[in-house]
Amino acid sequence: MKPGSCLIVTFDGLRRDRATAALMPELAAFMAEGTDFVNSRSVFPSETRVAITSTVTGCTPREHGLVANQFSHPRAVADRLFQTARHEDLQAADHIGALADRISLGERLAAQDRCMAVVATSSPGASWMLNHQARRLGHPVYSMYGAPVTTQDMSAAAAERIGPVPEGGTPNSARIAHAARVLTEVIYPDHDPDLAVLWMNDPDLTAHHHGITAPQTSAAQAACDETFGRLLEWWRRGDGPENLIVMSDHGQITGLRHVDVAALLPEFRGHIAPGAFTGLYPEDASPAAVARLVSQLSELPECGLILTRPDPNDPAAGPAEGSFDMGLLGTGHARSPAVGFTLRATVSGEDMIDADDTDPDRDGALFCAGIPQLGGIHGGLHRGELSTVLAARGPAFGQRRRVETPCWLPDIAPTVLRIMGLDPAGCSGRVLAEGLSRPAAAPRVTPRRIDAQLGEHRQSLRQWVLEGGAVITDCGWSTRPDEIAAEMNPPLSRRAKT
Repeated sequence: MKPGSCLIVTFDGLRRDRATAALMPELAAFMAEGTDFVNSRSVFPSETRVAITSTVTGCTPREHGLVANQFSHPRAVADRLFQTARHEDLQAADHIGALADRISLGERLAAQDRCMAVVATSSPGASWMLNHQARRLGHPVYSMYGAPVTTQDMSAAAAERIGPVPEGGTPNSARIAHAARVLTEVIYPDHDPDLAVLWMNDPDLTAHHHGITAPQTSAAQAACDETFGRLLEWWRRGDGPENLIVMSDHGQITGLRHVDVAALLPEFRGHIAPGAFTGLYPEDASPAAVARLVSQLSELPECGLILTRPDPNDPAAGPAEGSFDMGLLGTGHARSPAVGFTLRATVSGEDMIDADDTDPDRDGALFCAGIPQLGGIHGGLHRGELSTVLAARGPAFGQRRRVETPCWLPDIAPTVLRIMGLDPAGCSGRVLAEGLSRPAAAPRVTPRRIDAQLGEHRQSLRQWVLEGGAVITDCGWSTRPDEIAAEMNPPLSRRAKT
């Protein structure tokens, strides 16, 4: 057991209010017995590959440049949208030096002759981004998708000791249990990593297919919890790292009705990146053209929050009227769209101020993803999408400590680096020192609300401003009096899944 060593276990898509003793008793007990960061949040867009890159770089999307699950990146992929789920696209961008603009945990550890290992059941792209330089650095990666995501010799070693990769499913329990065995029976005995990540892609995968509170998703959570319980037994025997960190990358809300965003904006065909946060890349991105586009979006009943990237020729000019500057949300990189918008979500206005006002059976939004109606979605600014789990145990952390200070994914990397005795300089996230075994005073926190309006379209952000300058978004919402409002709050019977 190496001093300062850490294992990060991720429950993809687990919103905090689903991490209960009834659904996940092992995880709930772990959170209660260690340090529990109760106001942890995702980044925006709250999408997996964006979240992963923020987690391993300790930086915001505005800094690292992976700005959505799919976006326009013609330098890397000229004839279609850049797809972060595809490791081929990520390789193409990395080859020209246009993938991640900040160094990752793997690179930082390698510079100090230390090792980072990854075991993941997630997509090839997500698994790749957890340590995208692993092949060059000689760090082990094991993916359910095999080579080239899985690094040399890992497939053979795992197959020999554990057996072949099981068939995937929803729940994806067999693959997740297999991955945990690879971690404990191959990775640690052979490589003894200083840092390891186990990425379980449930409940996210199952919720996408069946819904957040569906029986299948509850079964997926139970299976993840059972696997985590076996990991805890192994960890308590002292066979792994000193410290164990659990997290989720984002939450989910319910997809209420599919919307064809390209049909809403036919003039942008070929210049649109659809998603929970849809990006528009107009040929004319002048301030006047952007203002006209914001006005057009504000009149669409399906439109949620509207964001604009600052004019690169005049960054001090501010956002177009009726929109928010992407920089307020930690995005707005040069690869970001000139204009982006979310789709309408349930629960709006003053209701979102209440920190306890979440309900998986009620939280929902219009969607454009390829999922069944009433399946789980994420990517936007609803608190159900931004809400995450973050807790830790081990000698570096306090016991039975409930930390109320807001935090988010970019804070994980600098905290891990501090625990390992490494310099977190270059991370824009902060060390969560108030949760460590020798805690420092928590920074002062000032809540703020920001509003924007154009015509009948109104939108709001609730954020926390931390002493030292960090800004974390709690939630965002939009309101307008129109015919869509009624369907955004359907009776529970419409959401029942069988």
